Amino acid sequence: SVTDPGNFFVRLFYILVYVIILGIVRFVLWGVLLVQVLLHLVGAQPNAGARRAGAVVAEYIYRIWLYLSYSTNEKPFPFNSRSES
Repeated sequence: SVTDPGNFFVRLFYILVYVIILGIVRFVLWGVLLVQVLLHLVGAQPNAGARRAGAVVAEYIYRIWLYLSYSTNEKPFPFNSRSES
């Protein structure tokens, strides 16, 4: 249960790990944003690959926030081996 001190410390460990992962992943999202803005500035069409990458990163960030906010107990990648679509 959530009130068990052992479970609390395990979850706290995962929370700390996911906060670090969020710090790294946000740079990826900023990179995707920068690519799209630069392409828009030069008059090119938005890059479909960058758009898909941005959607995947945004979904991953969303799943992390769900776990961090206690909205779910399902841990996102890399601690969940289940394939997510």
